[in-house]
Amino acid sequence: MTGRAPSSSSHLRLADEFFLVAHNHDSATIVPRLHDTGIELGLAGALLAELVLERRLEIVDGRVIVFNPAPPADQLAASMLRDIVMEPPHSIRIWLEYLSQDARDKVGSRLHVAGHLAQVRQRKWWGGPAVQYRAVNAEQALIPEVRLHDLLARPHPGIEFTRISMDHKLMQDVTLAALAHSTGLLPALLWYHGPHRARSQLDEMRRALPAPLLELAKQTEAAVGDAVLGRRR
Repeated sequence: MTGRAPSSSSHLRLADEFFLVAHNHDSATIVPRLHDTGIELGLAGALLAELVLERRLEIVDGRVIVFNPAPPADQLAASMLRDIVMEPPHSIRIWLEYLSQDARDKVGSRLHVAGHLAQVRQRKWWGGPAVQYRAVNAEQALIPEVRLHDLLARPHPGIEFTRISMDHKLMQDVTLAALAHSTGLLPALLWYHGPHRARSQLDEMRRALPAPLLELAKQTEAAVGDAVLGRRR
């Protein structure tokens, strides 16, 4: 996959894009590319990052602080911001663990309502209905992945903090790449181009991210690591 992605994906929010890249769209229903914990915590980090990108939240001393309580247009983001406004400042880790409990269902539902995913109703083997998803348009669903390839598979000399800070879409793309790395998803996306080269590219770009977004990526990585270690004990 090479080349620029078409502009038709510009309305996708960060968590929507993470959901799409975290699943394979080649089969009748989407197939996870990552373990459940990685997807759930990655989506939680992406939901928090959406509100940081919109200047609704700030990260101060590892805690999530409300910067602007005005609700965003997106219903899921507005509902999440209301929850955060009603609570005293909590650590990033607490919000990651809380939001990860139903982030997958909520983001999947948002993509379904927006027309990106269709529901596929199946029967569970022990009885009762089960809802899975398939991409309405598989090519459109791959656009965020194509952009990640474009971002990380070739050099981008001169990317600096000022450029990323002034380019909202570039900042979202780099944050998506950072969260993909934090959850262990990146090798599954960039195996063809070589994950080690992509990691080197990403390290440089991560250093140019605004501090709150970089801290979210780091805390997401730590939360995933702790969860995986906890399962092995």
